[in-house]
Amino acid sequence: MDNQKKYSSLKKYFTIVCILFSSFTFLGQQDFKITENYLLFEDAKTGEPVLVYNDSMAVRGFDFKTHFKINFPEDLLIIDFNNYQYQIDQVNYFVHDGCGIVLKFENNTFTRIDNSFKHRNQYFGIPFVHDNTMYLWGGYGLFTFKNILTYYDFSGKEWLEKKQLSKDIITPRYLAYYINKGTDLYVFGGKNKSQSNPSESKFLDDNYVYRLDLKNFSWHKEKRFDLNFQLIEEDIFKRNIFQVEDRFIKVTDAIQELNIFTNSVKKYAIKNHKGTKKIIYHKKSKSVSYIYYSNSEYLVFNELYSEFRGDLLSESTFYKDEMGVYILKILLLIVMVITIYVLFRILITKYQASKNNFVFNNTTDTIYFNKNKIYLTPQSIKVLKYFIEKKDVFISINELNIILSEDLDKENYITINKRRERVLKELAFEISTLLGISKESVFLTRNNEFDKRLKEIKLNISVKVKA
Repeated sequence: MDNQKKYSSLKKYFTIVCILFSSFTFLGQQDFKITENYLLFEDAKTGEPVLVYNDSMAVRGFDFKTHFKINFPEDLLIIDFNNYQYQIDQVNYFVHDGCGIVLKFENNTFTRIDNSFKHRNQYFGIPFVHDNTMYLWGGYGLFTFKNILTYYDFSGKEWLEKKQLSKDIITPRYLAYYINKGTDLYVFGGKNKSQSNPSESKFLDDNYVYRLDLKNFSWHKEKRFDLNFQLIEEDIFKRNIFQVEDRFIKVTDAIQELNIFTNSVKKYAIKNHKGTKKIIYHKKSKSVSYIYYSNSEYLVFNELYSEFRGDLLSESTFYKDEMGVYILKILLLIVMVITIYVLFRILITKYQASKNNFVFNNTTDTIYFNKNKIYLTPQSIKVLKYFIEKKDVFISINELNIILSEDLDKENYITINKRRERVLKELAFEISTLLGISKESVFLTRNNEFDKRLKEIKLNISVKVKA
């Protein structure tokens, strides 16, 4: 009997504990469902996170408890506006992933403000604000990589291209990394077309940091970073990058902090790894809000960045060893000196060659070298005259057969060919002897572009023609 009472009491206590545990679990659970078509951003006016979690509802606040209805344009996908987010005068603006369409968010309301369309021309570019203007640099679209800079004209409600000075020094790219500091935009890394497989992209071999001076929109090449450095590979469909003070932050299965001003690269673990899908940084509160995937559902959370970031895993430098750069400069200087010497020798040779002039008198069919008449056979004169007439093009070597034969139908083909070869050898010998060059350099020869069996020839010396 006593055992039954004890068992009954234990059962009662166990039931109470289970109820309490279930209550706390329920209270800690998210009371709304996030669909795949979501939008996470920071309210420009309040600095708190806002999450649009389906087509008609959103929630705001660091605790994600304040729900409100939205009126997102029906013909647009919410998730297409996650990558290009701008804040101007405490108002949020969102640009379609490929550029074009612009939405304004104010007083819990989304409004389309552009007269544009889906450009599909600048996917994974660099968004930034300067002088209360939205800019977008680089990206990929319409089968090409970009280094263009576009901006949104609020008065015309369209996107226009901004002129850049020294634009060609920076390679077109997408998925580039960037840092804003004052009136400068620093850009490095990214991807471009693979030469081996044009349908794929690869990390750029260009390992320079570039600076766009926003005062006059001129590009400048800065320091070179280490070729061995590579940011963690990412899933482009959940690109999580942001800036904390002067540090560039990238979140994948770890956290990478890069400071190009202090030459520091640090890799951290994520303290409570949750498979982050989307993350934003709040400058005022120094916290992060992020969406993660757990137990087959999307969840959202906010915490201090210092709590989100775990232990330091590794640390390295960013820039290439300066001694190596110095040695490279010395080698380049040596190459430059050698190049100048070679060019000087070429100029001397050309000058000496200019003193050795061939002149052909078209009236008398006479050839002169340095004003002295050169005596050639009549057949050699005919061939030389034909070469002079065709001086700018390669001719079929068989064309010379017509010149060297009075009747092609009656003469033997082999005989004509032997005559042609004899005349060419005579010309090569006479000209090379006068100029002091090799016989092989008197003529240029090649195979026909369309029929490799056919040989083409061209005179390789300059002859002035006098009427």
